[in-house]
Amino acid sequence: MKKKTPKAPAPPLHDNHRSALRVEEGLPVADLVDFGREAGFTIDELAKLVHIPPRTYARRVASRARLSLPEGERAVRVMRLYDLAKQLFVTHENTRQWLNTRLPAFGDRTALDIARTEPGARAVEDLIGRIEHGIPW
Repeated sequence: MKKKTPKAPAPPLHDNHRSALRVEEGLPVADLVDFGREAGFTIDELAKLVHIPPRTYARRVASRARLSLPEGERAVRVMRLYDLAKQLFVTHENTRQWLNTRLPAFGDRTALDIARTEPGARAVEDLIGRIEHGIPW
């Protein structure tokens, strides 16, 4: 019987250097699956957030594949943003609710909608910082 070796833990999301290396070598789809499970995202939601067709995402999960560089970048972006929001909103439920709420600051779009691009994700990070510091938005 083969003994399973424990997988190396994903680097902390604030460790940009290690995250970049993992993305370059192909982020294991299992990292995204684990994140989704913990955060409460459905398979379809994760696939949409990372811009992967749901059937392609399901195949990648089944084969324990690695994400392409653009997919890995998008996955890390979503995980980093979620982690930042969770630090502010504390619970998964509160975090997901805020990320999915239409906000006037984003033209009545949700933070997750805006974060589909890197500049959009930076705008969401800026808004989280403003909320943390009590700056009107």
